[in-house]
Parts: sequence; structure tokens; C-alpha cells
Amino acid sequence: KGESMVEPEVEEYYNNYFTLFMQGGWKQFLEDVKGASEAIKILSIKDAKELHLAQGQLTVFTKLLNWEDSIKNTYDSIREEDTRTQEEELDA
Repeated sequence: KGESMVEPEVEEYYNNYFTLFMQGGWKQFLEDVKGASEAIKILSIKDAKELHLAQGQLTVFTKLLNWEDSIKNTYDSIREEDTRTQEEELDA
């Protein structure tokens, strides 16, 4: 099998995230974000301004809660594309 064509800077970028995701502080941060997200009580919102604020907060919280999966899925896609490229080169 050929050598990976993924740029070293790209590998480092993702490896830095993978290191972060293994840290206890990351898990703690996600628990805090989840708690903050669950603390937003939609039924107690009084007006449109509060609704827009809650929507913005929930958007950010959801993005943070899904960040790890997003990074892993993107990395997997990059690696799969790299593998396909290597296989195509071997078949050529």
C-alpha cells in the first residue's frame, strides 16, 4: 500500500483534535454544554427577543455537542479519499 497523500499539516490538525477529545476536560466541557442546553426552557420564553436568544444559544450548543463527531467524520472522509486515490494509482 502506498504512503498517505494527506498533508502532514492536515494530519496534525486532526491529531490535535483527537488528543483534545481524549482529555477529561473535553468530556467535562461537553457535560456543561449539555446542561446549559437542557436549562433552556422553551415554554418559559416571554417574547421574540428571548426566543431568538434561546435559538442562538441552542444552535451553538448543538454545534459544540456534535463537534467531535463532525471532526471524526470529516477525517474519515479524508482518509477514505486518500485510500481511493492510492488504489486508483495502483490500478493505473
